[in-house]
Amino acid sequence: MKIGIPNGLFTDTSNLMYKTFFESLGISVVFSGNTTNEIKEEGIRLSVDEGCLASKIYIGHVASLVERSKDEKIDYIFIPRLCTYKKNETECVRFYAMYDICKNMFDANFISLNLDYNKGISEVKSYIDLAKRINVNPVKAYLAYMKAVKVCKNEEYYRDRLLKSRLNKDKNKILIVSHAYVFDDAVLGKPICNWLKKQDVELIYASKERMRENDISYKKISSSLYWKQSKVLMSGLINNMDNIDGIIYLSVFPCGTDSLTNELMQRKIKDVPSINLIVDEHSGFEGYITRLESFLDIVESNKLKSKRRERYEKIYC
Repeated sequence: MKIGIPNGLFTDTSNLMYKTFFESLGISVVFSGNTTNEIKEEGIRLSVDEGCLASKIYIGHVASLVERSKDEKIDYIFIPRLCTYKKNETECVRFYAMYDICKNMFDANFISLNLDYNKGISEVKSYIDLAKRINVNPVKAYLAYMKAVKVCKNEEYYRDRLLKSRLNKDKNKILIVSHAYVFDDAVLGKPICNWLKKQDVELIYASKERMRENDISYKKISSSLYWKQSKVLMSGLINNMDNIDGIIYLSVFPCGTDSLTNELMQRKIKDVPSINLIVDEHSGFEGYITRLESFLDIVESNKLKSKRRERYEKIYC
């Protein structure tokens, strides 16, 4: 059996989780690959105008897998349905509507993982139910799930250690407050991040420092937040405040959750230079260069002022 996984929205360690789970069951996995302009344009063509650019790109990835399935004999295209988590945490509506959207849009075989704590479907149960749909024994599915959890935890642990060990004290450190499906996408955020790296700055990603169990750092900004990914970004911001010289809020148009939470973060965090970048269908990478150059000048100027203030305090205070 072969399962195809679109490369968008459900990225970061989630794709590693899905890949490990399926391969532990002896199922081969293929991904749709990096986003291209062709995938982006096809997704835009197939989507409703009101959808965010990230969801349109995801539909473009699904379309590419549907086309590939004709030659590569892909048995199922996997689209998770993530609704609610523990403590009534939820996701953007696109995350739990995407399966139904694609199933009604394409003539292909789809399979889903339905995670919904509010309806009594925990993560482990959702994986076992998924395995049942492809005739896999529940015990074997549970073992595959536990293996996938272990692999992801190891990946997060070593990634966090690697990120911290690579920090260069002499470079300006910029925090990227953005979802992995935005900053790591070849068309959306990666060109911006690659350009920043060439400017000799250190990039730290708010969503890569996974929110630890019982971490409520986000409550310093919003105590009533219920979107899980937004909590991760806010906690990543708060937990890195002592290590950064500037903040870039990077999102896609018209993301409803980011438009609210980014505004909240910008209003609360005022003592660090920041810039808000929104990528839309018509954005060209060159259009961001001037704004980013000005932002880096402000970061450098602010850092020099801080150093002068520290020297003054040491001498006269």
